[in-house]
Amino acid sequence: MKWHKEDAGIVLVCIFLTDTAAWIQFYILDIATLEIHYFFLPSAVGTAFGVILLYTRHYYRRSKQADRFEMVAKTDFLTGTLSRYAFYTHINDEIARSKRIGRVFSLVMLDIDDFKKINDRYGHQRGDEVLVQFCELVENGLRTIDHFNRWGGEEFMALLPETDIKGAKVITERIRKEVSQTPFGLDAPMTVSIGITEYRKDDTIESLVERVDSAMYDAKRLGKNRIETR
Repeated sequence: MKWHKEDAGIVLVCIFLTDTAAWIQFYILDIATLEIHYFFLPSAVGTAFGVILLYTRHYYRRSKQADRFEMVAKTDFLTGTLSRYAFYTHINDEIARSKRIGRVFSLVMLDIDDFKKINDRYGHQRGDEVLVQFCELVENGLRTIDHFNRWGGEEFMALLPETDIKGAKVITERIRKEVSQTPFGLDAPMTVSIGITEYRKDDTIESLVERVDSAMYDAKRLGKNRIETR
């Protein structure tokens, strides 16, 4: 721990307080002559208290800093959705559960249609605001057990535990409709293309992502603003 001028000031204040308390006690006891060595113990106590206080503050700040670093590592800086690392962790957990107890889950990829046109027409700042609004809309449409991630740019992923393709399509169809009906402050409706896949035996993260990515591109190829499954 590096020491600073303010740290010395805190220790001196603690010494002053303990010495003052000692002086008041001596006054109450009506000790006529005060010797300097009477204050050795109070000063030592004040010093110890000040040092303990500084170390407590130091470790509290380090702990808060570590919490902030952990939050940054787990969330996307713009949208507040899960980072890819954190999202991978949840997928791994679902794969492990499925292998252990046969638990079904679905993976969803959402890609905002023609998002480059929004950035080109309204600017990147407005585009960022649209991404944030889009994430809020999607998260409101998901359940509390679901996980949502910004995969990159205008691409997003959702992990739906205990949900097969049929159930995932019901959830995402509501989201697709709401996106197309929400103005987002734009002159024209914004739409989203969605791909869905369901976990299969012996799937890996890579095979799941490859399949859901293909499903999403099927939705793009077949006209956008639609849902495709694989």
